[in-house]
This record gives sequence, structure tokens and C-alpha cells, in this order.
Amino acid sequence: MKKITIEVVVVVLSFVIGLSNLNAQDLLRKVSLEKQIENSSLVVEGKVISKKSFWDAENKHIYTANTIEVYKVFKGEPVATIEVITPGGTVGLFAERVTPSLNLHTDAVGVFTLYPSNVQMKASDKSGVKQFKPYGSSQGFYKYSLHENVAANVFNKKQGISASFYDEIRSYTKSKYIELSNFDAQATYSKASQSKATLAPSGITFSPTTITAGTKSILTINGTGFGTTKGKVSFRNADDGGATFIDALSTQLLTWNNTQITVEVPSEAGTGPVMVTDAAPSPASDVSASNLTISYSEINVVQNGGNLAYRVQHVNDNGSGGYTFQLFTDFNNNTAAKAAFTRAHDSWRCQTGINWTIGATTSIDVAASDGTNVIRFDNGAELDPTELGRTSYYYSGCGTAPNINWYVTEMDFVFDDTTDWNFGPAPTPAVIGKYDFESVALHELGHGHQLGHVIDDNDVMNYALQFALDRRVLGTSNITVASAIQTRSTSINPCPAPPFNTTVMTNHPCYLSVEEAALNEAINIYPNPTKGQFNVQNTSLINLEKVVVYDVSGRLILKTDMLNAPRIKTVNLLGASRGMYFVSIYSDKAMITKKIILE
Repeated sequence: MKKITIEVVVVVLSFVIGLSNLNAQDLLRKVSLEKQIENSSLVVEGKVISKKSFWDAENKHIYTANTIEVYKVFKGEPVATIEVITPGGTVGLFAERVTPSLNLHTDAVGVFTLYPSNVQMKASDKSGVKQFKPYGSSQGFYKYSLHENVAANVFNKKQGISASFYDEIRSYTKSKYIELSNFDAQATYSKASQSKATLAPSGITFSPTTITAGTKSILTINGTGFGTTKGKVSFRNADDGGATFIDALSTQLLTWNNTQITVEVPSEAGTGPVMVTDAAPSPASDVSASNLTISYSEINVVQNGGNLAYRVQHVNDNGSGGYTFQLFTDFNNNTAAKAAFTRAHDSWRCQTGINWTIGATTSIDVAASDGTNVIRFDNGAELDPTELGRTSYYYSGCGTAPNINWYVTEMDFVFDDTTDWNFGPAPTPAVIGKYDFESVALHELGHGHQLGHVIDDNDVMNYALQFALDRRVLGTSNITVASAIQTRSTSINPCPAPPFNTTVMTNHPCYLSVEEAALNEAINIYPNPTKGQFNVQNTSLINLEKVVVYDVSGRLILKTDMLNAPRIKTVNLLGASRGMYFVSIYSDKAMITKKIILE
């Protein structure tokens, strides 16, 4: 049995990163507002008033129906209430997480760019309300930050909702909007600004200053004017690079008084300031002057009406201690794509011990909850036009809330076959629109390992990827969180009783290919540790091409040409900071990575 989960806002303008410089989020191409409106049949402003997840008609995927109260109609036929269907959700003890996808929260307000949904539902789940899906996946919702008068999605930030954003939309629709409900963004912004000037909370500080997300780590927040009734604690949203805030669940607010709050840091939290909103009739908010650093995140399953978050783990799914990936024929026959995926797969396996293997080619050409972990290219219009691919992670659970154990049951990876991929192993050329396949695969497999997003341009799990960027090396934080999940998975049996009958995952030794094994055997690096210089010794006749050194965050430190180099080549790290570095050695047939310590 398989299935899955998932996955008052303030934007501090001085913190919001340059979203225009980021060209892809997970498996998503950036699309302009103009293009979204052009390709949408309905563009509305509205509020999420409820959510309900359901299985599709064939029990292959979980979706969530988000009911929207419509305020304004910018394009399309006026309708007071609609449902926006998004992939992923939780139904009972099954869950599905899909990337990329739009994850909406109740009470969120903003503008939706939509077109008709083609999801087939069971008769019992149909509401009779017109159903749509967002154009541009997670880009299809511009979420309002009313306190700062901003509308933002994962790639774009629009300052001035009534004054500028509405005008920009009208410039593309060439018509006035139709108002169905009285909602005035400017008035709400003005009222919020007055409240901030006269009311608490204020003086927000926190401890510790560096923490992890989705791990039940507890943050202590100090200040004044919080009130005695629980309000909200919000963190930068790692899934959109900090363009918006996400709220801790009410169950994650552990204690609350007028001067101190303790809170578990939610899975989606990213680096940035912390916001506290009180529970007054006219809520007031304040943000911390300093940033909280989130070094890594674990994916959580959210269940029980969206108010309980659970950590997850792996199990012995294939009877051999882990999970087996199977390549569909078209992917298997693409030698370069297969090699790039295998390199990413082996990076996680060799660095963290996760028991993943690549098995026999499969004839299954569909991503669905069917017991097969398939790797494949897409078919026809399967993907949203802006998607580079789509990955689905399925979970099962056992127990009764709040004591439920969740584990991964399946992972499916689908890649767009028309994208201009660089499959490597050569670096990706600096060409707009070309993407590095191994970097994308490494990131998506990180989600499969149950790592969430972070806000850090140098991290493999950063929420966005730039054109022509190679991010092929795991950093210390990636290895640390993955190893912690692996330790949990090899020591705790989540659901041993029938009907689940799970057993623990085992560690997998890192088996190198013949070419990698030969290269690994031939190369010595010394001295290690080093004071600033080290030697790369080639003890064989293998032709080396280059040596590339990265720091633990994946940042490129140096690149050295090894063509026609002597058998012993000195590499200079003088001036670099002390710590661990990754040394990638490339031959004409393989690549290996070794670690070196700079003292």
C-alpha cells in the first residue's frame, strides 16, 4: 500500500533576494506575468477559504481541492467560488508530495492565473464548483503581503498591489476588472501600517541564531507585547526563496506569553527574519532586526487537517535493504541522461549510505502510486508548459494522531524531453536556457532523501537553479541531514505489524563503476590534512582532464587543467579558509571525488 504528503504575511524589502536573477525553481522555468495571463482562461483575485485532499478516480495520485472565494475577475467569466486543484496532499494514512507544485494555505490572499483542470475525480469527491489549475505551477499564485503592500510568487515581486499590480494586469487583459466582493488591498495596507506604528509586538530577538527546520528544533523568541493568547510565528518561506512568510502550525507553538515564545521551526522555514503577530482583534506584527540562519531542512508529512507535522524515514522497500529505481526504456536508451542520473544517484549513496540501487529497465511509462520507482521522460502534454519535470514522493503511515509513524513508499521522477539539457560530464556552457541535468537530478534525489529547501545559492538544496550552473557536489549540511535521516531509517522500524510489515533500511556500500574504480585506485592526494598545498598523483596510464575543488557549500574554489600534466601535480589552496574541501578528479571516462582537510 502506497501513498503521500506532502508538502498576516510580511515581506521585508531589504531582505528579499533578487528573484529576477534566478531562472528555475526545482523543475520549473520562469514565466512572466504577461505570459501567464495570455495562457490563462481565468485570472482572479481571491482568498483560500478551505482545503480538502482526495484520491483521483484511478487511485494513482492525491490532489488537493482549494476552495477560493473570488474578489475580482481580471479575465474570464465571473464566478463567486472556484476550486484550484493542486497535486499532492494527505488522505488518511497516505500522502503525496509533488515538486514543483503550488502549496496553498488557508486564508492566503492573492491573484491566481488559471486554466481548466483535467483531473478526473470520483463522484463522491465532486463539489459541483468549477475547477481550475494554476498556469505556471507554483508561479500561478501571486500571494499578497498586505502589511508591505506586495504581491509575490517564487520568481516575481510586485510592489504596490492596488496602485501598480492591478494596472499591470489590466495592461495585459486590456479590460477593467469585475469586482464580486468588497476587498480593498490599499485600505488593508494602510490600516496595517497604522497598527504597526502604535501597537506591539516589538524588540524581537531569538536563540539560537542558527537552527534546523522540520527537525522539531525549538527556537526561543524574546520581546515585548506578544500578548497572552497565541498568535502567529512566521518564517521566511524556503520554497519561494523568502519572497513570502510561512506560519508555524498552531501545534508547533509550544509556549506563549507577553515576553517569550517557544516554537518548533517548521519544515518550510528558510533563512531570514522571524515575524510575530499577536492575537488582537486588529492583529499587529513585527519582525526581528537580525536573520535566523536555517542550515538545513527535513521534509515533513502534514496531517490531521493540516495541523500536525511528522518527520519521515526510509524502510526496506525492495527486500534488499532499500529502494530500487527502474529506468523506462526511453530514459535508459539515452546514454548521457542515464550516466548523469547515475552520478547524482551515486553521490547520495556514497556520501550518506542510503540504500538505493538502479535495477532492470521497466516497461512502465507512467508516474503513479504503483509500487515502481520509475525514472522517465514525459509524454505529450503531461507536464505544465513551464515545468522542466515533475517528481512525486509517496508515503504511508501507521498509528493514531498525534502518534503516527510515516515512511517513504515510492519515488517517481519525470523529466521534460524537450528541455535543453546538458547531460555532462563536461560543465554546462554559459547559454541562457540550458540546464545542468546532473545538478537537477542531485537536487530532486535530495528531496527523495527527504531533504527540504534552503535559501542559499551555494547549496544543492537551494530553492532555485540558475541557467548554466553546475551544482554537482554535496555540502556538509546536505550530508549531515541526510546521514541523520539514514541513521533513523536504519535503527527504527516504523510499522512492523500487519498490514505494513516494514523492516529497517540497511546501509549500502558505495560500489563504483569499473571506470570509477580504476580512477579511484590510480589517484592519491597528499598530504592530507594539508597546510595549503597538496599533490594529485596519477599512478596509472589513465588520461586526466581536470581537478576541481569545491568547499563544503558547493562553491567552486579552483579548477586546474590536467591535460598533459605530470604524474604528480601540485594544487595550491593557500589563502583558502581552514576546513574540509571536495576534490573532484576527472578522467576522459569517469569522475571521482575525494575529501581534503585544510589546516
